[in-house]
Amino acid sequence: MKELDELIASGSAGRLGGVYLHLCGFEQCAPSHSFGPAVRDHTLIHCVLSGRGKFYAGGQCRTVSAGEAFLILPGAVTTYTADSADPWRYCWVGFNGADVPEILRCCGLGAERMVFPYASSPQEMEACVRNILTSARLGANPFRTLSLLFEFLALLSGDSPFEQPPGPSIAGAAMDYVAKNFSYPITVEDIAQHVGVNRSHLFRIFKKAVGMPPQRYLLEYKLQRAAELLSRTELRVAEVMYSCGFSDPANFSRLFKRRFCQSPAQYRQNPPASSKEESRL
Repeated sequence: MKELDELIASGSAGRLGGVYLHLCGFEQCAPSHSFGPAVRDHTLIHCVLSGRGKFYAGGQCRTVSAGEAFLILPGAVTTYTADSADPWRYCWVGFNGADVPEILRCCGLGAERMVFPYASSPQEMEACVRNILTSARLGANPFRTLSLLFEFLALLSGDSPFEQPPGPSIAGAAMDYVAKNFSYPITVEDIAQHVGVNRSHLFRIFKKAVGMPPQRYLLEYKLQRAAELLSRTELRVAEVMYSCGFSDPANFSRLFKRRFCQSPAQYRQNPPASSKEESRL
């Protein structure tokens, strides 16, 4: 007997940030039941819970069985057909948003990998999608629905570490970490741990890509931000110091004077004319 349970999300059902739920559902397909050829305007992932079928995309045909999933990208022409003897039962989750390409990259999915085994058991996957369906249908807190969407993505990819990005991306990730955390007492060790390499490896990659060691970059970034706050805000010197990740007034004053040839108080009274010292970072 055919089973179909589908929800097309509307309103604020998980529609927060750069990814949001579009639809989800389940179906026990009839023998040889087929959908397509068709295109979608969102990203859609079907997870086969039992049975099998065929997935057609990009001029290729793949058999997909229980424990495997297939990815449909926006604009891609696809067809999928249940097996005549052992028709599949699957669940699906569709989502959209500006962050979807990066999410798929992190999961190792894309046009080159549209059929893949998912990391969880079919039972775990079914329970997760049931929870998404219930949450969205009941109009639950959108943060709850969004958290379940990310749980679904976690069940796809499992606990294996993501593929390490190449050198320039590691340097970029390190700079991004500094930009977002310079106001805290972070260290080069913290940066290295964040990007997933040891300190010496970070040193080599970062210096080659940026032209200076990460320790110097971190200090330069903090001092540049301090200079900006001194010239553009009414914050007191102590407030600027703490806002830029320093905790010792004497050390902050010494480092600042060495960099700008003025104490913080003098800099505020007599900042450079070119936008109060243009940042090189």
